[in-house]
Amino acid sequence: MSDYPTPAAEGGFTGRLLVTDVRRDGSASIKELKKSAGLNIASSRDFADGDMSIEAMDGDGVYLDEIGVAIITPHDADQVAAISETSLYQETSEAMDGKVIEPERIVHAIAEDLGDYVRGMRDAADLIAQRIGAGGAPDMPGPDAEMGEIAIAAANATWGLIATRVVPPFLFLPRGTGAGIRVAVLDTGMDTGHPDFAGRTIVTRSFIPGETAQDGHSHGTHCIGTACGPRTPPTGVQRYGVAHKSEIYVGKVLSNGGSGGDGGILAGINWAIANKCAVISMSLGAPAQGSGFSAAYENAGQAAFAAGSLIIAAAGNDGNQPVNHPANCPSIMAVGALTQQLTRAGFSCIGTFPPHGSVDIAGPGVGVFSSVPVAKGTHGTKSGTSMATPHVAGIAALYAQLNPAHRGAALWQRLTSTAKVLPGQPAAHVGAGNVQAPVRLRFILKPFPNLPIFDRLPVPRPLEMADADGSAPAGKRKGK
Repeated sequence: MSDYPTPAAEGGFTGRLLVTDVRRDGSASIKELKKSAGLNIASSRDFADGDMSIEAMDGDGVYLDEIGVAIITPHDADQVAAISETSLYQETSEAMDGKVIEPERIVHAIAEDLGDYVRGMRDAADLIAQRIGAGGAPDMPGPDAEMGEIAIAAANATWGLIATRVVPPFLFLPRGTGAGIRVAVLDTGMDTGHPDFAGRTIVTRSFIPGETAQDGHSHGTHCIGTACGPRTPPTGVQRYGVAHKSEIYVGKVLSNGGSGGDGGILAGINWAIANKCAVISMSLGAPAQGSGFSAAYENAGQAAFAAGSLIIAAAGNDGNQPVNHPANCPSIMAVGALTQQLTRAGFSCIGTFPPHGSVDIAGPGVGVFSSVPVAKGTHGTKSGTSMATPHVAGIAALYAQLNPAHRGAALWQRLTSTAKVLPGQPAAHVGAGNVQAPVRLRFILKPFPNLPIFDRLPVPRPLEMADADGSAPAGKRKGK
């Protein structure tokens, strides 16, 4: 059992272990762990709405009932050996292509210290912002940069909202607001006192001991701003948010320093599923360790599908390295980052180990303007796959609102099938392409269908129309 660290934390591990249960039978598994290894495990269902106290992990551990994962602190190697002899272990090892018992890793916010490439992008963005007075526009100027500036200034929206058609071309109207859809953002928390979010439904929970859900970092507030920010910010800045009427569920799983353990993140997923969040956005990760993936997170991803939720995570900022943990799990949607020219950002990780460990979809991720805590300036520009991920999450909420069948794996299929294919960009780099929001033609065009101009107008892809029977398309991701 030397593969699993003892309770003494070492390197990028906490010392706790994750034990996956594909049966997701909490009562039976808790009894089995007590009988075989003498562990007294608490149940997340002992807490209302899965609102588990993170301090529950300070004992022998806790079983996360919604996702079928136990987080334990073994006292010695004999206890770990005893777990490996249980039926829980045997059944999971047969069903899961990953370790049944795995060490809890330290995971980080994905947007920091991206090197000279992104610093150059930011410098260019600052210059453009000064010229158009928009406070944080696109990244490095390219062949169409001047036209891009004009379009952004005219629409009074970020380049990312235009590129994803949240703010569509003038021939089209947007569809969906995210109303009634719960979007969980698991990150460094949120500045709940931010003026742009006054009056919104915001539910918070901290899974970091000793810290409230208030964001002392800025990463979480920035991601929430992109996914769920207002249509017309009362602070007077350009529009930067996608699902502007969604209900915001803030799970603080990363500390004010920008890091946290797998246990807190999995507890956040468990909480989000228990609270019926249709979309779970995670702009966090750690470098992948070989071609495998975490059984615990894969179990969580499958549990989310079964509950009608979809987990969306950042692919990582390690350049040509494999997609990060936990986005490399087959049942978690991995998001790559694009520049304003709709090419892969140089820092965005790539799919190296198909059929898992792939990039599934991409979104705007360079020079992204959004909210930050008021104490840190109220608004700011960041880059990373962290910034691309909430674009996808917010658009997922739009589709979820439009059709109740757009849930779980069906929502995944809708996002990838309507993405804009990016010619010349390998699928290993950008997945299905640039995520696209649902739109419809303006009604004013309908009385004039035979005008010659319509024969020459390119029709942007996709045109999201309601299915006649209200159902979602068939299909499931990655051959599942």
